[in-house]
Amino acid sequence: MGNKVINVDRYAKYVDEIRELKSRNTDLEKLNMDLLRRIDELHGEYLELRYAMKGMASQGEVLALRKKILELQNELHLAMLAP
Repeated sequence: MGNKVINVDRYAKYVDEIRELKSRNTDLEKLNMDLLRRIDELHGEYLELRYAMKGMASQGEVLALRKKILELQNELHLAMLAP
């Protein structure tokens, strides 16, 4: 059998470094999620501003209009089926 010597100081140092890196990675992941959320919010505000400057309806307004059109189509269809 070969002699295997484990340097405890070196091992402890690496374990500490790994813990620090894991902690830093967790912090960076949280920061990344926060930045992604903020980018999404800014993008939404940018789209609203762009639509307003062009005089276009916002995405919310378009969705509301589509919903109203579908409701009216359903009412018309039901009215045509009624005797």
